[in-house]
Amino acid sequence: MSRRLEPGDHIYCKRKGGLYDHHGIYVGDYMVIHLQGKAKKSGPLPPCQICGNKRVINGEIAKVCIDCFLEGETLEIYDYGVPVLTFTIRRSGTCSRRHSKPPYEVIQTAIDFLQGKRSARYDMLINNCEDFAIFCKTGSKGSAQVSGVLVATSVIAAASLICPATGLALAGNYVLSKFLRR
Repeated sequence: MSRRLEPGDHIYCKRKGGLYDHHGIYVGDYMVIHLQGKAKKSGPLPPCQICGNKRVINGEIAKVCIDCFLEGETLEIYDYGVPVLTFTIRRSGTCSRRHSKPPYEVIQTAIDFLQGKRSARYDMLINNCEDFAIFCKTGSKGSAQVSGVLVATSVIAAASLICPATGLALAGNYVLSKFLRR
């Protein structure tokens, strides 16, 4: 983490060995509001002793402690208002050229979702945890992780139609770049 964590920060951490990142909004007092993914099959777990989180993953907004959010992974802070060069160089889903709203507005937006004043059901492609956090910060959606994968998939598919060997090389290069840039 390159700077001190502040309320209103968009935070994220790696999941599934770096296959994707999970995003949320730090609201202070060691708590995070985030949009959970869809339910996973697993047995019931005891509630968290810090926040009482029952670890029920139901595709809805939840408020949990940082430990429950991170699940043992490293905390990262998503940066806003970065210069073009920084945005181009950094890994997709870690920063934005857009500027953030003031922290109190970011936190209020996240709380509005938590209290049901705004609707947010999880959908991996059009309403995921990154979309939620970006919306809280800027007022507009946009998952760089999903759009990056969709663009790469389209390019690889088009290249495969033209020349199968080129498509295979592009696919291999894309996969390597995802793991080497982490």
